[in-house]
Amino acid sequence: MTAALQSFAPSRALACLPEAEHGRLQRRNAIARYGILDSAPEPHFDDIVRLAARITGAKTAAISFIDETRQWFKARWGLDPRETPLSVSFCVHTIDVAAPLVVKDAAEDPRFADNPLVAGVPNIRFYAGMRILAADGTPIAALCVFDPTPRPQGITPLEEETLRTLAGQVEALLELRRLVQERDSQVVAQSRLTERLRYVAEHDDLTGLPRRDLFNRLLTRTMEGARQNGQRAALLVVDVDHFKQINDSLGHDAGDALLCGFAQRLRNLLRHTDTAARLGGDEFGVILGGIDREEQVADVVASLNRRLHEPILHRGRLISCKASVGVAIYPDHAADPDGLMKCADLALAEAKLSRGRAETFSPRLMEEFDRGTAMLSVAREGLEAGRLVAHYQPKIDLDTGALVGFEALVRCQTPDRVTIMPDSFAQAFDDRELAVAISSQMIASVLDDIRTWVDRGLHFGHVAINTGAADFRSNAFAEMLLKEIAARDLSPSMIELEVTEGVFLGRGAQHVGRALKVLSKAGVRIALDDFGTGYASLTHLKQFRVDVLKIDRSFVSGIGTNFDDTTIVRALIGLGKSLGITTVAEGIETAAQAEFATAHGCDIGQGFYFGKAQPGAFVPAMIARFGNAAAAQAV
Repeated sequence: MTAALQSFAPSRALACLPEAEHGRLQRRNAIARYGILDSAPEPHFDDIVRLAARITGAKTAAISFIDETRQWFKARWGLDPRETPLSVSFCVHTIDVAAPLVVKDAAEDPRFADNPLVAGVPNIRFYAGMRILAADGTPIAALCVFDPTPRPQGITPLEEETLRTLAGQVEALLELRRLVQERDSQVVAQSRLTERLRYVAEHDDLTGLPRRDLFNRLLTRTMEGARQNGQRAALLVVDVDHFKQINDSLGHDAGDALLCGFAQRLRNLLRHTDTAARLGGDEFGVILGGIDREEQVADVVASLNRRLHEPILHRGRLISCKASVGVAIYPDHAADPDGLMKCADLALAEAKLSRGRAETFSPRLMEEFDRGTAMLSVAREGLEAGRLVAHYQPKIDLDTGALVGFEALVRCQTPDRVTIMPDSFAQAFDDRELAVAISSQMIASVLDDIRTWVDRGLHFGHVAINTGAADFRSNAFAEMLLKEIAARDLSPSMIELEVTEGVFLGRGAQHVGRALKVLSKAGVRIALDDFGTGYASLTHLKQFRVDVLKIDRSFVSGIGTNFDDTTIVRALIGLGKSLGITTVAEGIETAAQAEFATAHGCDIGQGFYFGKAQPGAFVPAMIARFGNAAAAQAV
């Protein structure tokens, strides 16, 4: 039969069949919605044609889809070919009529008499077919039975009912099949969407690198693989140096270009088994797996340093860039991902102290971190429990020996009233939030003590209060302090504000000048603390209103024993005199140091030689010890 079909030519009857172009397009689109052409056999369709053949007693049955140039059999019984040209198709006539098309003897029917399928193999004489409609009513196929023996009687009512019913079953199967396909398509689409959403969630929009969560999972996997293989793994945390300045000076597009450039360089430098990620902001992470020798890590770090420090071209301009790198190695430094990340972060913090270099973790860094954490804990607990208190150290007029005031120094008391010195919680002053909270609590405590002394009629002169850079990061510090002073009905002249050069150089430096001017105008005296230890002290004396210079104890301690220290103290006292600024020598511990400072014209002395810092309850005794002339001293 196949050989005969290959020689088919269009019959004259079919050549004359009119069909509007839109009808063909409609049928093509309707069939396409089912996606059934050239699909694999399916049992449900095969069962229908087998049942149709048995009930009608025909040797052959088929479900034939009418494509643009062919009829294609989705299911067939007693028939070998999967398709034939439309030119020999009986079913192409069937789809044009609503009732079953019955051909009792094709050889006697002028439409089919010269059809090759009638004249030759398979010698079709009897044919009966019922059209199959798409859901929108478009005829697209036919369920047909045929036989080489004519049937003058045609088909029985039962056979006609069978063809109609089975054709309806085909229509239902087609719709069910379409719905299943749509469901499967939706599942696939949902799966793809889920994968896309997961990718977006796990990868950085700007650089395309993995985000922190995915990076952490990959780090865990790499460390586990290293454990099983008896190898090492390395974690590198890379921070872009001076990124904020680049953003602020060149614009965010330049900053984005820099980050993308870093990301691409990381991709190019690493092996395909390694991982680079953007952990957030200007920080990147790198995982190196399968490390057999420490030299492998050193080689990668050296390559990163060289490559990452090369300028990046953006819009015809070279952007200078550097990176600091912290390195931690499993299992040498930590046995779990969190521990390894902590070690790498500590190494990075060490590297950033001098910028543009790599630092590998060492136990010393962890010891310093633990010590700093303990300091923060002491400060936080002290704040929460209200155990941060002020101790007061007397300040003495070196000419008269009279008390001119006190410096308020922060202390922390344990529940059993053991006093903890500031060195034990110094790390807290590097934490902006903690530093401001300590300062606020200290200011309130000192002003409350001053109010008590005033009420008792004590003549204490003034009290110096220390401030840090964090206090000035808000532009409202001066107003806040004056408000607190006014709330207690105190005179601003009772307060001396001590600032270090770090305040001028800190992040809130733009607010310092205004704040000091406001406070000075209100009557608060301004003292420059630790004078001589900074980089631009003379510049600050010229730029800001300063009433007092405090000569740092590191110079005072060397008086008489260290020529350089002695010379510096003499010079600083002379500088104060020439500028008309009061000088204070801090840390005086011996009579010789006091005599030297006095002999060279220093105004005020402070240190253990005169008295250590004591709680507020001891202030009346200290006033009595040094005389009651403080109120008359104009310092």
